[in-house]
Amino acid sequence: MDVKLMPHATSVKILDAAESSFAEHGFAATSLRDITTKAGVNLASVNYHFGSKEALLASVLKRRFGPVNQARLALLTQLEADATQGPSVEGLIHALLAPVFQQRREWDDQGTKFLQLIGRLHGVPHTLVRSIMKTQFAEVFERFVPAFQRALPHLEAEEVALRIFFLMSALINAMTWSGSEILGSGQPCDADALLDALVQFGVAGMAAPSRQLAPVSR
Repeated sequence: MDVKLMPHATSVKILDAAESSFAEHGFAATSLRDITTKAGVNLASVNYHFGSKEALLASVLKRRFGPVNQARLALLTQLEADATQGPSVEGLIHALLAPVFQQRREWDDQGTKFLQLIGRLHGVPHTLVRSIMKTQFAEVFERFVPAFQRALPHLEAEEVALRIFFLMSALINAMTWSGSEILGSGQPCDADALLDALVQFGVAGMAAPSRQLAPVSR
C-alpha cells in the first residue's frame, strides 16, 4: 500500500492526530471520528487525503520511516561503493540503525508518540496492520539481506532476515529508553552510547553460527 503524502496543512493535522490517537488507544480502538475530532477537521477531509483508516496508518508510518529508510539505503550504497571486499557486518548494522537515531533528534515531541505507536503495533496480531508494517521495510530487507549474506556467507537468506527482524525489534525497544535509566544499568544512557552498544550487540547476534532453521509446519 503506497500512499503519497500531500504537503497540505489539513493532511498534516490529520497525520498528527492519527499518530497520537493510534499511539494512545491502538489502531483497532481508534475510529476515524476520533481522529477528525482531535484534528478539528471533517470526515470528508480524511477520505479526500487518505481514503481509509488503513491508508491513513500507512501514511503515518511512511512519514516517519520514509526518510529513515532512504538514509539507510543511501548509506548501504555508499558502503558498497567504498568497500573493495564488501561492507563489514559492523558497517551494515550501523547503516541500518544510525538513521533512526539521527531522525529521532530531528523529530519534534510527536516523535515520542510515534515510538509509542510502533511499540503498540509490534504487539498487535492484526494481519492487515502487520502487512502495512512489512510494506514499509520491503526495500530495506531486499537490499540488506543479500548484503549481510555476502558478509556472512554461512547464513541463508531466511536466517539473515530473521536476525534483522530481531535487530529492528531491539532498536525500537532501545529507542523508547534513550535518555532514561536503562534497566539494570543504574544510570541514563545517551543516544550515542546506546547506538554504539546496540551495534556491538548486533554484530555478535548477526555473526553467530547458523541455527539451520526448520521449516514451519502447515
